[in-house]
Amino acid sequence: MTGPRQAGKTTLCRTAFPDLDYVNLEAPDEREFAESDPRGFLARLGDGAIIDEVQHVPILLSYIQVVADEKRQNSLFVLTGSEQFRLSDVIRQSLAGRTALLRLLPFSLSERQRAGASDAVDDILYAGFYPRIIDQRLNPTQALADYFETYVERDVRRLGAIRNLSNFRRFVRLRAGRVGQLVNLSSLGADAGVSHTTAREWLTVLEASYIIFHLPPFLANIRKRLVKSPKFYFCDVGLATYLIGIENAGQMATHPLRGALFENAVVAEALKHRFNHGSQPNLSFFRDAKGLECDLFYPVGHGIAAFEVKSGATISSDYFRSLHRVAELVPDITAKTVVYGGTDRQSRSDSEVIRLADLGGTLEMLEVNREIAAFVDENKGLAPDDSDVRALDSAFTRYIRPTLDGLESALAPLAALFRTVGQFSYVNLDNNETQSSSLLDAQHWAQTKSQFIVADGFKLSSNRPLELKHIYRLTNYIGRGYSGFHVEFSILWRLDGARLSWSVGIDNRPVPELETSVNYEQLGNRMVAVDQTVAEIAGHIMRRIGELSLNSNDDP
Repeated sequence: MTGPRQAGKTTLCRTAFPDLDYVNLEAPDEREFAESDPRGFLARLGDGAIIDEVQHVPILLSYIQVVADEKRQNSLFVLTGSEQFRLSDVIRQSLAGRTALLRLLPFSLSERQRAGASDAVDDILYAGFYPRIIDQRLNPTQALADYFETYVERDVRRLGAIRNLSNFRRFVRLRAGRVGQLVNLSSLGADAGVSHTTAREWLTVLEASYIIFHLPPFLANIRKRLVKSPKFYFCDVGLATYLIGIENAGQMATHPLRGALFENAVVAEALKHRFNHGSQPNLSFFRDAKGLECDLFYPVGHGIAAFEVKSGATISSDYFRSLHRVAELVPDITAKTVVYGGTDRQSRSDSEVIRLADLGGTLEMLEVNREIAAFVDENKGLAPDDSDVRALDSAFTRYIRPTLDGLESALAPLAALFRTVGQFSYVNLDNNETQSSSLLDAQHWAQTKSQFIVADGFKLSSNRPLELKHIYRLTNYIGRGYSGFHVEFSILWRLDGARLSWSVGIDNRPVPELETSVNYEQLGNRMVAVDQTVAEIAGHIMRRIGELSLNSNDDP
């Protein structure tokens, strides 16, 4: 587990693994023991341990590999370190394939809130997220001053071979003053009194020790010239606030860099959320050569959630202008959100407006939605056969629905001879029958198909025929002659492995002369004689009504 100093790595590891021994290689005697006698050092630890700041003794990882291979157990050692590049390189060399690499940044917004800290925007930007400052209610200015000086004196000297610490301090403060801006090494180096090569090396030192992180630009072939320079943000916005000279939360409201610090808090929260889920960052921002920009792209499965960041407390229509324009250019954008500095939340037709304090929950919902989509993809049945789905659609649009539409018109005069007329449709697949009055309506066909037919590897076959049935019930005859009888007739369409066939029944009696079929390959090349079919069915129904009305002895 890597992360900045005082982010809570040790506390988290010791809480999660209370039964493991603990040793800290910051202690000179422990470090000397591990360097001089690594086998004896590990033998003393027995069945594993939490080893803090393991980057101080990189040779130890080779011996840990031997122990892990011999014992063939997981979770023997929990290793922590605050230098990401050096530690990652050593792990890749010595423990490749044997480790899970996690990153822990300071508190997230929700963790900060649970610790009892204020969720007022200016308080968040001033105090930041380091657990010790929040938990012990320390003065952020003093605590962060001590943190920075300790960092410079201890880590910078070891990491970067930096000789002029005064210039380095000025460089870091200049970097804080340009938070969220595109990197210009020449300009930054000139202002700090160093070359652009030195400026690049110092940025690497800051990133290696989790003081800053870079946000890469979104690069895609969308026929737009996109910027290629990254932006840099501070892992803790409170440290950036201290470095630019803000000494209390009251100064924040009118400070010219408030918007940049607010953006830093949003982007850092997204990074924490990715790390806390064990995911690669994969964050980016969008900006083209003309200045069109979106502050944050957050990956959500096969799509992108786009975030626009505005520190103002009043929602304005201008907040959405660039967000919508970027969404028109990037087709993968599936969600649009504005994070602003106010206290209200709004849901619009195609976007959300949330408070800074709501950001963690919004990101969590994006993750849950992604997990649900992945779960559904993993657990749903086989994909339907495309050619059979096309045959089904062709049968419905060219045969079934035109016949039903024709019967609606043809039977209207006959229906006037009865008190009530009812219609019902059935879908039967694998002996699972569904009934509804609207199953075969044109406007409901897509829903009928997706819910009751095309699922779990749908394929038309003779052993698994699909039956679609429509029934008309004419009840309580009120015309001349014998009254009160009923007439029911049905049309059954059957789709098997080779053809579409249909049959008609009147009062549970089949009408053989109305049975016919057509092969699927003919569906696209031949139109059913709808008028002829409708006329024949209507004629049979009329004759049946006539028979019943004249014969008072018939059992209705």
